[in-house]
Amino acid sequence: MRPGIPAGSLDRPILRLAVPGLLASVSVPLIGIADTAMIGHLPEVALLGAVATASVLFDFLFWGAGFLRMGTTSIVSQHHGAGDRSGSAAALFRALLLAAVLGLLILMIRGPVADIGFVLVGGSEQVQLWGRQYFDIRVLGVPLVLATLVLNGFFLGSANAWAPLVVTVVTNLVNIVADYALIFGHWGAPELGVIGAAWASVVAAATGFALGVLVLLAFFRETVFGSRPQSLLDPGRLRHMLSTNLNLCGRTLCLLAAQLFMVALVARMGEVPLAAHAVVWQLWSLVSYGVDGFAHAAEALVGNRLGAGDRLAARHYARRTLVWGAGAGLLFSGIYAVGLERIAGWFTPHAEVVSAVASLTVLVAVVQPLNALVFVLDGIFIGANDATYLFRAMALAAFAGFAPAAVLLVIVLEGGLVSAWSAYLLLMLGRFLPLARRYRGGAWQRTFLTTSTGV
Repeated sequence: MRPGIPAGSLDRPILRLAVPGLLASVSVPLIGIADTAMIGHLPEVALLGAVATASVLFDFLFWGAGFLRMGTTSIVSQHHGAGDRSGSAAALFRALLLAAVLGLLILMIRGPVADIGFVLVGGSEQVQLWGRQYFDIRVLGVPLVLATLVLNGFFLGSANAWAPLVVTVVTNLVNIVADYALIFGHWGAPELGVIGAAWASVVAAATGFALGVLVLLAFFRETVFGSRPQSLLDPGRLRHMLSTNLNLCGRTLCLLAAQLFMVALVARMGEVPLAAHAVVWQLWSLVSYGVDGFAHAAEALVGNRLGAGDRLAARHYARRTLVWGAGAGLLFSGIYAVGLERIAGWFTPHAEVVSAVASLTVLVAVVQPLNALVFVLDGIFIGANDATYLFRAMALAAFAGFAPAAVLLVIVLEGGLVSAWSAYLLLMLGRFLPLARRYRGGAWQRTFLTTSTGV
């Protein structure tokens, strides 16, 4: 640590960003948790599997498009650290334009996406029938979700974690309330079951985008409109934005390919293992989003410091966020070690599903500290705009680590749910090792603002 700088002076800005970021991130999986818990109380187990399989496709769409949020934060954070308002504004509008194009493209090809996706994911005839109906409605909210990702990326890159907190929490509260009304037919709403859960997501997406625009106009007007505008089609800046986003997209698609392969394997084990996997996946996501509060703090602080030319401070913030993230991972590890089976009972009354979840207790609990370090390292390198390395590291972990292990354990040795999740643990280890090696060096501390691209 820099002489004369106490740990508390690092913790304050970290927590100022991490606490609202953590609250916002933890609220994100509430959409999936609300859908899973409420649909889990409907009479047929197949309905829970239907939401699980359809949600995997939306993971591909939304997590796959998560580069819009990450790429915007990565670029805006360094412009913000350098005091470049016009650069921040131009990065926002370029990303919004990209989000609009992608959103419209997804709507245009939603039929083939669903056809291919449900063939790959598998599941029983009932699972496929209800899953397709859920997908066909929820996909209508995709363009709004993508634009909101960009807005939240801009807010975070500007070192403001409260704006995305407000947008995210309000969005998810609307989703939960609409779930309760439309799934079960409360408050005069029609009782739509799985279809109601899909419409609730669309309503929530529209609410989130509208609120994000209001926050932008109310609190960021000077940044966005108060400086001389840059050309949105500047070739150097466009190339840099596309390179950043393509690498982050590739990184995420590698991860999602591994997750799709995993759920496809589990879906062919039967409805009970698939339902158990749906429950465990929601709890796994809760941890990732919780620790992401510190990862997001690392994105903003590391990016701001590198943009300002202070490489030493960037490393100090990176190191301190790793400490905080590891502590959060240990906390979740303890919770799941003693309470995973009981928590599973909150999701569904089906005893066979709860028993299948309980069989994963040791695996789920042990891996959480490792997960936390991986998530924070991702945040550090996103803030540093080290997107190319993140893509290469993820591709190695997914295709040289997880995929062969999953084939061996599940297909060749005919293992069950525990074997599938064991292979996923190897994926996390495969992500950690190259990221830790990169962190020990100094190559990630270069900033794109001083490169020959002129960006």
